[in-house]
Amino acid sequence: MKIIPEQYHELELIGNAIADSEARCITFISLTGGEGSTSACASVAKWLIGRDKSVLIIDLNPLNIFRFGKEYPAASCKWGFDDISCQLKVKQYQDLNLLTIRDLEGIDSAKDKHVINDAILRLKQEYDYILLDMSPALKLNRNNIPLHSLSLCSELTFLTIGLGINNEESLCRAVQELKQAGHRKIKALIGQHEFAPLGQRLMTYLEKQTPKWPRLCTALKKRIKKQKWLFQHY
Repeated sequence: MKIIPEQYHELELIGNAIADSEARCITFISLTGGEGSTSACASVAKWLIGRDKSVLIIDLNPLNIFRFGKEYPAASCKWGFDDISCQLKVKQYQDLNLLTIRDLEGIDSAKDKHVINDAILRLKQEYDYILLDMSPALKLNRNNIPLHSLSLCSELTFLTIGLGINNEESLCRAVQELKQAGHRKIKALIGQHEFAPLGQRLMTYLEKQTPKWPRLCTALKKRIKKQKWLFQHY
């Protein structure tokens, strides 16, 4: 997981969207995984903490345990949404307040939207913001927290989209799934960390056109290869 540098304008835009929505419970979710949803969640948490806000991250993604690098959060006592343990068992990890799905005591209580909403209301008395890191919208797993479980508590949903990973069809499906589950305020976060550099995409296109215009494509490829900046990730 990579943290977005605090000075990046994108974080300010996300912060403004949160302020404009007056949201305190925010969901971060990707389409299929690998789009940077967890990175966005952690980056926003650190950005808010840097502005003297108290933040709790609830990791609800069994497919990708919340962690920085290779260091996993230490296992702690079990907690649940249906009692006070979700307030008492919060752990400190890399200067963040965290509850992980790995320590969640059973998943049945987490499937009841009223139980989760009551828990979030209690947690709001202790934290300015609660950030929910969800499992991918389009990956079905019996250990996942259902999308509808967060429909009462989540006041804003950030859907992360990866250029070079997702297509228009999967985006439409994910938005439909979220709306059907009761998520009303949905905003897109678009990442390009997996998007091939322009030079690489130009070379791929020219390779396909070479049989039709061999001399032209060969000359263009030579020129493009000399422009090293075209092959750098930004």
